[in-house]
Amino acid sequence: MTPLDRVLALVPADLRTGTAPASGRPFVVGIDGRSGAGKTELAAALVATLPGARVVALEDAYRGWAGLREGVEEIATGVLAPLRQGLPGRYRRYDWVRGELAGTVEVEPAAVVVLEGCGAGSLPCAPYLDVLVWLEAPEHERHHRAMARDDGAWLDRWSTWSAQEAELLAEHDARAAADAVIDTSTE
Repeated sequence: MTPLDRVLALVPADLRTGTAPASGRPFVVGIDGRSGAGKTELAAALVATLPGARVVALEDAYRGWAGLREGVEEIATGVLAPLRQGLPGRYRRYDWVRGELAGTVEVEPAAVVVLEGCGAGSLPCAPYLDVLVWLEAPEHERHHRAMARDDGAWLDRWSTWSAQEAELLAEHDARAAADAVIDTSTE
């Protein structure tokens, strides 16, 4: 069974065929894991497969290299809490090139919302998730993927970012709480 198939099996059948949820609120799938685990790729595949699904990428809300927690908290309160009520949410997008906030992103309710990124299963977000998927791979493989993806642009920030991930995991072990743990290593 592929990783995508494993995640699809966690989504109610009616949502896999495009039927709106009876509750009027989105079904929220969190895809978490450390940097370079493959979250973005799996989220894109999931959204391409599920009719009416949309991605909320935590990366767009992080406040730079030291702002993991702040971004996660903003998504939890500004997006996930309103979506739980069937209302639109919003967050301030961070411009990584300019190093500053760059406008507001509106998030309309959808049948399925895929919350993707480091911290998706963290303590602030966990109460709003219907399903949590944890992706993992050995650190050296994740590091290689992340550096290849971003042309090594944040090589000197890897340890700072990793420490923030570890801090969130120490508060709430997203891996242990996950409905599915998927090994994405290629070794």
